[in-house]
Amino acid sequence: MTLSPRVVIHLDEREKAALVLRNAKNLATELEEVEVEIVVHADGVEGIRAGGPNTGLMDMLAGRGVRFVVCENTLRSRNLTMENFPGYVETVPSGIVELVVRQAEGWCYLRP
Repeated sequence: MTLSPRVVIHLDEREKAALVLRNAKNLATELEEVEVEIVVHADGVEGIRAGGPNTGLMDMLAGRGVRFVVCENTLRSRNLTMENFPGYVETVPSGIVELVVRQAEGWCYLRP
Protein backbone atom coordinates (compact mmCIF):
# COMPACT_ATOMS: atom_id res chain seq x y z
CA MET A 1 0.00 0.00 0.00
CA THR A 2 1.34 3.39 -1.01
CA LEU A 3 1.03 6.33 1.36
CA SER A 4 -0.99 9.12 -0.31
CA PRO A 5 -1.27 11.90 2.25
CA ARG A 6 -3.33 15.02 1.66
CA VAL A 7 -2.11 18.22 3.32
CA VAL A 8 -3.87 21.56 3.53
CA ILE A 9 -1.59 24.45 4.43
CA HIS A 10 -3.01 27.61 6.01
CA LEU A 11 -1.52 30.95 4.90
CA ASP A 12 -2.94 34.10 6.46
CA GLU A 13 0.22 36.14 7.07
CA ARG A 14 2.24 37.82 4.31
CA GLU A 15 5.48 37.26 6.23
CA LYS A 16 4.96 33.50 6.23
CA ALA A 17 4.40 33.08 2.48
CA ALA A 18 7.99 32.01 1.71
CA LEU A 19 7.97 29.57 4.65
CA VAL A 20 4.67 28.05 3.54
CA LEU A 21 5.98 27.63 0.00
CA ARG A 22 9.18 25.97 1.24
CA ASN A 23 7.08 23.61 3.38
CA ALA A 24 5.00 22.73 0.32
CA LYS A 25 8.18 22.16 -1.70
CA ASN A 26 9.54 19.83 0.98
CA LEU A 27 6.30 17.86 1.03
CA ALA A 28 6.18 17.58 -2.76
CA THR A 29 9.85 16.54 -2.88
CA GLU A 30 9.84 13.98 -0.09
CA LEU A 31 6.39 12.41 -0.53
CA GLU A 32 5.77 11.27 -4.10
CA GLU A 33 2.01 10.84 -3.86
CA VAL A 34 1.24 13.83 -1.64
CA GLU A 35 -1.65 16.13 -2.47
CA VAL A 36 -1.07 19.70 -1.25
CA GLU A 37 -3.51 22.59 -1.15
CA ILE A 38 -2.48 26.03 0.11
CA VAL A 39 -5.46 28.02 1.41
CA VAL A 40 -4.78 31.75 1.42
CA HIS A 41 -6.77 34.51 3.09
CA ALA A 42 -6.31 37.78 5.00
CA ASP A 43 -2.76 39.22 4.73
CA GLY A 44 -1.52 35.98 3.17
CA VAL A 45 -2.83 37.11 -0.23
CA GLU A 46 -0.09 39.72 -0.40
CA GLY A 47 2.56 36.99 -0.36
CA ILE A 48 1.27 35.21 -3.46
CA ARG A 49 0.46 38.06 -5.82
CA ALA A 50 1.65 37.84 -9.42
CA GLY A 51 5.06 39.34 -10.01
CA GLY A 52 6.00 39.14 -6.34
CA PRO A 53 9.17 37.60 -4.90
CA ASN A 54 7.50 34.19 -4.47
CA THR A 55 6.17 33.79 -8.01
CA GLY A 56 9.02 31.57 -9.26
CA LEU A 57 8.61 29.06 -6.44
CA MET A 58 4.84 29.18 -6.81
CA ASP A 59 5.16 28.42 -10.54
CA MET A 60 7.35 25.42 -9.79
CA LEU A 61 4.96 24.13 -7.13
CA ALA A 62 1.91 24.59 -9.36
CA GLY A 63 3.76 22.58 -12.02
CA ARG A 64 4.15 19.78 -9.46
CA GLY A 65 0.42 19.77 -8.69
CA VAL A 66 0.26 22.00 -5.62
CA ARG A 67 -3.10 23.77 -5.59
CA PHE A 68 -3.42 27.42 -4.53
CA VAL A 69 -6.83 28.71 -3.43
CA VAL A 70 -7.66 32.25 -2.37
CA CYS A 71 -10.61 33.36 -0.25
CA GLU A 72 -13.21 35.33 -2.23
CA ASN A 73 -14.21 37.19 0.96
CA THR A 74 -10.64 38.46 1.29
CA LEU A 75 -10.52 39.47 -2.37
CA ARG A 76 -13.72 41.52 -1.99
CA SER A 77 -12.59 43.17 1.24
CA ARG A 78 -9.28 44.23 -0.37
CA ASN A 79 -10.69 45.16 -3.78
CA LEU A 80 -8.52 42.53 -5.49
CA THR A 81 -9.34 40.45 -8.56
CA MET A 82 -7.92 37.24 -9.93
CA GLU A 83 -5.84 39.37 -12.30
CA ASN A 84 -3.66 40.14 -9.26
CA PHE A 85 -2.59 36.47 -9.05
CA PRO A 86 -0.93 33.89 -11.30
CA GLY A 87 -3.38 32.09 -13.58
CA TYR A 88 -3.26 28.78 -11.69
CA VAL A 89 -4.58 30.35 -8.47
CA GLU A 90 -8.21 29.39 -7.83
CA THR A 91 -10.84 30.82 -5.49
CA VAL A 92 -13.07 29.43 -2.78
CA PRO A 93 -15.97 31.36 -1.24
CA SER A 94 -14.40 31.28 2.25
CA GLY A 95 -10.86 30.31 3.17
CA ILE A 96 -11.83 29.36 6.71
CA VAL A 97 -14.66 27.14 5.49
CA GLU A 98 -12.27 25.46 3.03
CA LEU A 99 -9.87 24.68 5.89
CA VAL A 100 -12.65 23.18 7.99
CA VAL A 101 -14.02 21.12 5.11
CA ARG A 102 -10.59 19.75 4.19
CA GLN A 103 -9.94 18.72 7.79
CA ALA A 104 -13.36 17.06 7.98
CA GLU A 105 -12.39 15.13 4.82
CA GLY A 106 -9.32 13.83 6.65
CA TRP A 107 -6.65 16.17 5.26
CA CYS A 108 -3.65 16.90 7.49
CA TYR A 109 -3.65 20.54 8.62
CA LEU A 110 -0.42 22.53 8.63
CA ARG A 111 -0.05 26.10 9.83
CA PRO A 112 3.60 27.20 9.90
